[in-house]
Amino acid sequence: MSGGDDLRNGLPAEILSERSGRWVVSPRTTEELAAAACHASARKLAIEIAGAGTKSGWGNPVVADLVLETIRLNRVVEHPWQDLTCTVQAGCTWSELQRTLAVHKQFVALDPLWPERATVGGIVATNDSGGLRHRYGSLRDLVLGMTLVLADGTIARTGGKVVKNVAGYDLHKLMTGAFGTLGVIAEVTFRLHPMPLHTQSFSVVASHASELASLIAAIRSGHLLSEGLQVRGDSKGFTLDIQLNAHPDAKQSELLAEMIRSHRLSLIDAESHVWHARELLFAKEESFTLKATMLPASVCTIADYLARCGARSVIQANGIAFIEMPAPDHNSVMHIERLEDMVEKEGGAITILKNPVSLKHDLDEILNKAATLPLMREIKRQFDPQRILNPGRFVGGI
Repeated sequence: MSGGDDLRNGLPAEILSERSGRWVVSPRTTEELAAAACHASARKLAIEIAGAGTKSGWGNPVVADLVLETIRLNRVVEHPWQDLTCTVQAGCTWSELQRTLAVHKQFVALDPLWPERATVGGIVATNDSGGLRHRYGSLRDLVLGMTLVLADGTIARTGGKVVKNVAGYDLHKLMTGAFGTLGVIAEVTFRLHPMPLHTQSFSVVASHASELASLIAAIRSGHLLSEGLQVRGDSKGFTLDIQLNAHPDAKQSELLAEMIRSHRLSLIDAESHVWHARELLFAKEESFTLKATMLPASVCTIADYLARCGARSVIQANGIAFIEMPAPDHNSVMHIERLEDMVEKEGGAITILKNPVSLKHDLDEILNKAATLPLMREIKRQFDPQRILNPGRFVGGI
């Protein structure tokens, strides 16, 4: 309850409450959000930023004096559909945003986890994306601009509201994936795409991921209109999921079937849940999960390695992996250290999403060796010298 009297004296009673011994601020506007950050900064109160809580267990736990909620910042601010852009507040759920855009048959080409509950701010802060990244690019490619509140309460606007805007710094790209440690996202402006009208999903099964490598390379370099491409695997085997988006007259499914036969594999219709497979990796309360990045050419090699370790994985063909490791023990630490070496050699990295407390020290020793940590710590110091925002949540205790 530290700083409670000061907060009550400086903030509107309508946005301040006490829950389970903690102060919670629920601003209704960007200006109220900025006022809350300013008051906390002046009193050196640490802030935990919260949306719907779908990813509250990701990263390191935060010890904070107050919680800053974004759930009342939940509007689609504008949708100039002719420009294929929209601006939305951080507390809006992903599904509500997509339903609003669907009126004009448009969407943000991103498929994050738990879309019915996850908020725009949390999705951007954790850089969450799924299989659609194969066709439409990364979340950073889809974000045109942001309105941010910095640690001292300053309101900053970065980027723009049109697709070809070139003004300003790409500060929004720095905020994407920063886990709320550099600023509080208040609004996001997205680039939009027309909704897909003719999607079909197929799967190919193999005993080892290496059997799928040449097929994946052919699909990625070919002329198929594929929306999503992912490899699911565990010790029982592997499945390559392919989503097409093309008018039936284009006969894309026939071209895909011919390509798969040429690789001596068989095509089957995909089950309806395959594009939500990542969510199953987080289903258990004790799940030990991590995210890894790698070169596309290494996807099948690393998928086979993970299966030998007893892990389950869903890996996008462009090199983004979500992994559930077996029950945490020191073998898990050894496997993660080996995985870290494999991906780091090609410029990739590992992020622990759900971190077993019993292994925290050992995992920190592995991850804190990253060559980019000094740079990331300096960026944190520049943006948040008092360590007000989500202190310690990012890798390396940033």
